[in-house]
Amino acid sequence: MTIQEMLKKAVTQVDESIVFPIFKRTEESVDEIVLASDVDGVRYYLVRSRPQDYNPVNLSPREQSIARLVAQGLPNKCIGKELGISPWTVATHIRRVFKKLDVNSRAEMTARLIHSNLLEG
Repeated sequence: MTIQEMLKKAVTQVDESIVFPIFKRTEESVDEIVLASDVDGVRYYLVRSRPQDYNPVNLSPREQSIARLVAQGLPNKCIGKELGISPWTVATHIRRVFKKLDVNSRAEMTARLIHSNLLEG
């Protein structure tokens, strides 16, 4: 069964009383259209909404701070000075972030965090 067929089946089973015509959007949420499809001439959207501070990889607050500074292009020595920790401790946190994100470079880490909206705040 295709996605469109599954969507059509789901749409035909939806009771009109549970349809929400207006979404409450806030600055604290991130909305993503996961699927857009036409069913019998009507356009339907599957929307995923999550909190702005959603953290699917469970980075610690310190790891998040370091990741933000890495994304700004700062070297370990500058990050350490900014946070009051040694460059070696910075490197340890970066290795942990790499492992959690399954990446191998600062650029790849930054791209993954941007894609996941984890560099905000």
